[in-house]
Amino acid sequence: MICLAVGLLTGCGQEEEVVLPDPLEEGNDWDIVISPTKDQPGIGDTLGVPVGMRWQLPEGVEVVSRPTKPFDPDPSLLYGSMNTFYADLSFVNHRNVTVSVEVPGGLICVFKREGRTQNGLLTSTVRIQVPPSYVDVSTMADTTTVYLGLACLNYTMAFPWEENQEWDTKDYPIGKDMYEATVVTTDPSIRRLLILLEEYPGLKLLRHHNPWDALDEDYQTPEWQVIYGMIQDALWQITDGPGLTRGDYRRLVAALEPYR
Repeated sequence: MICLAVGLLTGCGQEEEVVLPDPLEEGNDWDIVISPTKDQPGIGDTLGVPVGMRWQLPEGVEVVSRPTKPFDPDPSLLYGSMNTFYADLSFVNHRNVTVSVEVPGGLICVFKREGRTQNGLLTSTVRIQVPPSYVDVSTMADTTTVYLGLACLNYTMAFPWEENQEWDTKDYPIGKDMYEATVVTTDPSIRRLLILLEEYPGLKLLRHHNPWDALDEDYQTPEWQVIYGMIQDALWQITDGPGLTRGDYRRLVAALEPYR
């Protein structure tokens, strides 16, 4: 289904390719079919700045910070296919035409404040229409602000929404003005999971959830939320655990089928 040749081991002065099992072939459920990647900077429990390719913005478009802009819960402003938390992203378009901005799957949003809080991963490519930001030559209109739905890259670190006390954010999983969009990951294990998720456009975010609800004693995960929890758990097995097993991979593929 996807290429699973990964990793390089050095022996006798030569590099030897290590081939992991095909996750959909017959075999033991506990076989590791996507390798762990927890020793990479900014991933898992490892500190540092994540590595990857630079995200290239179209000419005339820039990303700016809007710390005082209230969170807007309009679902049409949600982009992505995971909702463990959101990061706000504000664009200024200096051109006089609307520009389509592609935000690539694999983009890492890094927590930019102090403390051990999750970094985020965009799990699908999204395209955002950014109209001109200037009413005329001298008058600037508002930014185009959207919210990226992200998966977490660090199981042992805090969630950004745990700090939310403001009227506009307290009931949503938003890390408002807490994140900086950085690089697009080139990590082969994470890319492997993203390749799988590309085949399921039905994961597109259409509604919000209140993360505090999960603290209620009688809380049960809503049916629509189950698949996002499975994807997050699979990613954490890669970033913080021993890797993704064949059994977990198969169960994820089966659960994803309605979203194709």
